[in-house]
Amino acid sequence: MIWTYDLDPVALDLGFAQIRWYGVFYAVAFMLGFFWLKAWSRRKLVNFSTQQIEDLIFAVILGVILGGRLGHFLFYDPSSLFSLEIFKIWHGGMSFHGGLIGVLLAVGWLAHKWRRNFLELTDVIVIPASVGLFFGRLGNFINGELIGRATDGAWGVIYPNFDEIPRYPSQLFEAGKNLLIAGILYVAFRIRARRGTISFLFILLYGLGRTLVELLWREPIDGFILGIPKGAVYSIPVFLAGVIGVLWISRKGKNS
Repeated sequence: MIWTYDLDPVALDLGFAQIRWYGVFYAVAFMLGFFWLKAWSRRKLVNFSTQQIEDLIFAVILGVILGGRLGHFLFYDPSSLFSLEIFKIWHGGMSFHGGLIGVLLAVGWLAHKWRRNFLELTDVIVIPASVGLFFGRLGNFINGELIGRATDGAWGVIYPNFDEIPRYPSQLFEAGKNLLIAGILYVAFRIRARRGTISFLFILLYGLGRTLVELLWREPIDGFILGIPKGAVYSIPVFLAGVIGVLWISRKGKNS
């Protein structure tokens, strides 16, 4: 049945400050990532010390927040880049593509510092990252942002602050997509796929899934580039990079 959005994005109002579900979900995602890697380390599935896991999670947090926040304004709202809005994280506004760049730079720095293979580190983080992206999209849904295109289906959601038209819950579609990606990557991890496969498979699947969501279900409120929603334009190169990477790893394996 058609549902009218009436969720409260504030999880806890302390009077002098508000704790929003969006932030809570991000905190939960990072904590799950930490404990997940700790569990893998105890079971000898990954070779990282507790200190290295802490450093890796901290680097990912910095990459996600700084890259995601800057990316949002660079890619979608450049006119507000130098305003105070950039510091108001509780308002939402995080770009996956900016966060991806931020995380790659942060993890690249750690790989250089530790003198370890870059893909070894990225293979470790993409599964908890996919779960984190799942929680991020739940936060978007509770915030009532990134709404879907109009639909006449029974699963439509009406956002009174936007209009009275039932719309796809595209945030939940993306959340499900991210959870599915995490499951696929976990299977690849358990069968001990060749180094780098999981990392490139992640960006391949995310790029493909995000492009489809942008083209089919998400309202293109961020604008277009050459008639294509911006989110899809930014995601197509991610998908292609994943395809090239998977093929490269495959060919590399055959030649070794």
